[in-house]
Amino acid sequence: MGFYRPPARAVALDAVEQSFGILKKRAAVTLDTSGGTTDVSNFIPAGAVVLAIKVEVTTTVGGTYIDKIGVDGDDDMFASSIGDRNLVDDGDIVVIGGNTAGTRSNFFLAADTLRISCRATPSAGAVRIVMVYVDAKSL
Repeated sequence: MGFYRPPARAVALDAVEQSFGILKKRAAVTLDTSGGTTDVSNFIPAGAVVLAIKVEVTTTVGGTYIDKIGVDGDDDMFASSIGDRNLVDDGDIVVIGGNTAGTRSNFFLAADTLRISCRATPSAGAVRIVMVYVDAKSL
């Protein structure tokens, strides 16, 4: 029995992996207690194709709950109606796919602001955001 040896002209896997970048971006965010929305300016970089966003509550959201994740121009681009008790308590986690209702990918030509919306104005709260995205500028 012998071992399969690929042909000499095969492309090395490392060369393929280096042709584009899959990156993570993280932010610790304190929720705005003077309104129902919290903006994270320029969180989504120019040229990003968002694959997934993870939201983890690190300080209990007081008096309300997080119900939408989007951008400042479309506050439910990634998730709408997350629901009561899903993102309220310390340790609650929701992972959201990067495409809108499975219909298109979200390519951002310019940097954009991530928006976290609560059902009402929170009295307290903090979250950790992790976004996985393709750096399309590197293609």
